[in-house]
Amino acid sequence: MGRGIRNTMGLILAVVGAAAALWAPFRSWYNGRLGRDFRVWELFTGAGVTDSGAGLFASMFLPLLVGAVLTVLGVVFRSRLLVLVAGIITLGFAILWMVRQGQAEGSLTVTGDSVGLGSGVGLALLGGLLMLIGAAVMGGRERRAVRKARHEQEQHERDALEHEDKDGSSVGAGRPYGMAAREQETRDANVPGSGRQAPPGGDPPQRFVRRPEQQGSTPRGRPVPAREPDSGDRAREDSDRTQYEQNDEGGRSH
Repeated sequence: MGRGIRNTMGLILAVVGAAAALWAPFRSWYNGRLGRDFRVWELFTGAGVTDSGAGLFASMFLPLLVGAVLTVLGVVFRSRLLVLVAGIITLGFAILWMVRQGQAEGSLTVTGDSVGLGSGVGLALLGGLLMLIGAAVMGGRERRAVRKARHEQEQHERDALEHEDKDGSSVGAGRPYGMAAREQETRDANVPGSGRQAPPGGDPPQRFVRRPEQQGSTPRGRPVPAREPDSGDRAREDSDRTQYEQNDEGGRSH
């Protein structure tokens, strides 16, 4: 994140500097004379700067255009070196022109009535400084080995996270939970020969007790007295049985 912010700020400064450098030759450089009127090769001759005119690509516009093109290439490829070279070219030619113009005039003056140094020189100097600052702020491109190592580390971290997620999902799907898990553990512990025993402090196995409504209803009524197997009182037996069945039917109705 920090590297991206630095690159963005550096690129913006470099582009602004390139725009200022391109605008500079069309502004006044000295005594109302535009920068495109100064011959660029006169900076390297013994005669120095003269009053002769110059074509557009033979004037100070040429080195500033080269600096702007290098800046654009540095922005596209995120190359600090290209932006740095562009700033050196722009700033160097502007300073060299000031030296040669001072030698030709004997001195340099700065006034506000179109006499002396104009705004074009200031724009060229400002553009070169912005390019140098942009090159210093830019983080540049990562080396191929560093970028490859970082990608491998990120891929390894993603693989580790995916592996952990898969392990967690498989363990969660294979293990029962809740009351079913405790019942399964209790049954496994009570199976003879399984090698597992219930923990001493654990819960005892649950017993399933039949509810009262599931149990059979007890007979109601008076108990029938025991008789001898040889007794032949059939009428009394029928009476007792009828009374028992009536009492039973009455209790069920209640």
